Amino acid sequence: MSQEKIKVSLNFGTSIVEVGVLVEQNQEIYFRFDPSFLESNLDISPFKLKKTTEILLSPRTPFDGLFGVFNDSIPDGWGRLLLDRKLIESGKNPKEITVLDRLSMLGKSAQGALIYEPVTDKGKSENERVNLDLIAQESEDLLKTGSASFLDQLYHLGGNSVGARPKILVNYNHKLNQFSTLSEEEFEPWIIKFPALNDFKDLARIEYSYYKMALACGIEMSKSNLFYSEKGKVFFGTKRFDRKGNQRLHLHSACGLLHDDFRYSTLDYGHVMDAANRLENNLNACEKVFRLAVFNVYASNMDDHSKNVAFLMNENGNWCLAPAFDLTFSPSPGGYHSLSVGNIYQEIGKKELLKLSSYFGINNGNEIIDQVKEIISKWNMFSTETEINKKESKLIEITLLENLKK
Repeated sequence: MSQEKIKVSLNFGTSIVEVGVLVEQNQEIYFRFDPSFLESNLDISPFKLKKTTEILLSPRTPFDGLFGVFNDSIPDGWGRLLLDRKLIESGKNPKEITVLDRLSMLGKSAQGALIYEPVTDKGKSENERVNLDLIAQESEDLLKTGSASFLDQLYHLGGNSVGARPKILVNYNHKLNQFSTLSEEEFEPWIIKFPALNDFKDLARIEYSYYKMALACGIEMSKSNLFYSEKGKVFFGTKRFDRKGNQRLHLHSACGLLHDDFRYSTLDYGHVMDAANRLENNLNACEKVFRLAVFNVYASNMDDHSKNVAFLMNENGNWCLAPAFDLTFSPSPGGYHSLSVGNIYQEIGKKELLKLSSYFGINNGNEIIDQVKEIISKWNMFSTETEINKKESKLIEITLLENLKK
């Protein structure tokens, strides 16, 4: 039976704060804040969901009638594929499942701090060993054939995830080098990624090299590592930044925050820089976004859409730019970036970047560009350390050297 009413709360791990109620009526979704939340200093979506006593109706687009902050909770890509396959397996039509149904299926396990009630039971998750080789093979089978022998396990491990590539959300103990499907003492929450069809052979090593390169450029990222399976395959993993021990942080993408249709985005890096300044209430906040923009331009990460930039809010209501994520070699047909720089999507170079930095009063814009270009020029050092195969490393090198001329 479809959900017609969903209670929304924030679970910070140490406390639970009631936010409000979502109600579906006549194919429209309405939201009303809880009176107690209106009296708090918390603001879950400052730009598109203003705190008010009124009943709010979100535009039909771009999120099927949801406000962006709630749409951020709903898995897309890989997570949506897993859920849809589970629904079909149980005899249900995914097209008949409403967005409130999907939120109730997430329940208390959504990324970030938002939780939804009532909860549609996903089934009990057992504490079992995670076999990276098995997950990789099952993910490949699902992508190739639309079915998998261990669909239940894939769903429990990756059904809450966002992004296109297969991945699992799992707990990891680095001392024991063990994974756990349930939260245990001394286990930390990580995301482990698996290749999609037609990916680079050394995709994991490439992303790890980009992680190292981004850190050298002064970009904050969550701790990441390479994980090796029993068969010697290698996978990229990163520690979740929306979890800190038992604490949870509210996570909001630039896409949801600014109500952007990331597949047909009209956002510029300038919009994200402005949002960073306003959220952090700090005129220097945009410099972090600018540095990320420079890196993505020269490192040829063109899949830099608005879902790949996010912000975090703690239980005190303080916002900050989330650590960068999904940084890798990702050229696009025609050389188009997902986010523009001064409304330019192709052939972005120093001229456009300096104009952007000048507009936001970043006095060291030229210095940041030169620093990032210097680090990226050392690609061979990073690729050699990570042992990327020579063919793929050379392909990336040619592209990066061409970028550095701009």
